Amino acid sequence: MIGFYSFNNSIYANFRVQKDNKSVSLKYFPGIKDEGWNPTTRRFKDDDLNSKMLDIEKAIIAIIKENDPLKLNSKQFSELINERLTGPIKKETLFFEYYEVYFEYACKITTRRRAQTIRTTINKIKDFMPDLTFEKVDRQFFRDFLQYCNDHDFGVNYIGSIVRDLKRIMNYATENEDNTNMAFKSFKKPIEDVYNIYLSEAEVQKIYELDINETSVLKLWKTPPTKERPASMVKALERARKLFVIGCWSGLRVENYLDIDPDIQVNLETGFLHAIANKNGPKLRIPLHRLVREITESGEWPLPISAQKLNEHIKKLGELAGINETVIYSKTKGGKRVKYAKKKYEMMVTHTARRSFASNLLIAGVPMQFIMAVTGHETESSFKKYVAAVLKDILTAKLADYDIWK
Repeated sequence: MIGFYSFNNSIYANFRVQKDNKSVSLKYFPGIKDEGWNPTTRRFKDDDLNSKMLDIEKAIIAIIKENDPLKLNSKQFSELINERLTGPIKKETLFFEYYEVYFEYACKITTRRRAQTIRTTINKIKDFMPDLTFEKVDRQFFRDFLQYCNDHDFGVNYIGSIVRDLKRIMNYATENEDNTNMAFKSFKKPIEDVYNIYLSEAEVQKIYELDINETSVLKLWKTPPTKERPASMVKALERARKLFVIGCWSGLRVENYLDIDPDIQVNLETGFLHAIANKNGPKLRIPLHRLVREITESGEWPLPISAQKLNEHIKKLGELAGINETVIYSKTKGGKRVKYAKKKYEMMVTHTARRSFASNLLIAGVPMQFIMAVTGHETESSFKKYVAAVLKDILTAKLADYDIWK
């Protein structure tokens, strides 16, 4: 039985039924005031309001046909009526809650370290809009976010990495039918060419031949440390030196050259290092460089350390080795072009090893396609961007061959 009544100046619908010796009374408040309501006829003077009441009645009849009223409460009853009257309410998907789903997926297809890097970039979006939903990822959001990044002096390529990771998550959600907002497809990743250093073969050799001792290590500190610290730093730098040189002559990414098991992956008889690019990448068979062979034959293969610690140590190695040429470069930061001047050792990072590998092989005349087989670059154009610094050095060095410079 369906009836309409007035309570606290509001009209509500009431559905009552008795079935199987059980009874239920379900109420629905449509938010209509009882002004002009006739309690006798249970109708309004206003025909539009009467029409709404009729729609509610039809919705209730349809719901009761499809549902067992004894299994409903008034809240569920009201939700079903609203859905029948206005259509299903679209639930917004919280972007950062969904990221946790993507994070677990990313850990399976790449390294956990790389997945954590994505988390770091995505946190920049969280700082900008902590309540972001898939539905809010539109062109206006993108314009506002780019402005936010410039206001916070983010570099162009760093902004590009955030946009790339944002699109990866949105693509993943779309493929899994968890997102229907396609505005992100038009987002263009900002990018600019930046200067990245490489170490020459001679500079890598200098690091390999370094005499690392407590006296030389003490020169790295302005304030003399405790007696224990120089001794532990000597061991740490010895370890980092070997790992970095292995990276310089294997061409592997840092997560790969830090994870080499020499007993399994290094074959001194055949002269090859066997590795896997990335977590699930192709198998590589890389010729053993003489320095990697020497490290292996010494029986003192270095234990892995964190990439963060290695970054710190190789800068110290570069300083000890006197790799202190001044490097002048510029990049866009906060929407403005900024010029920088740094010592070369200050710019040494774990990835410098891989870039040095490719650059030194190019200088030695090794064909690009042979080097690309190790680095994983699929096109010559992308490889040339990767080794842009050495290509310029090779070309400008040729100028000295012409008489005009003499």
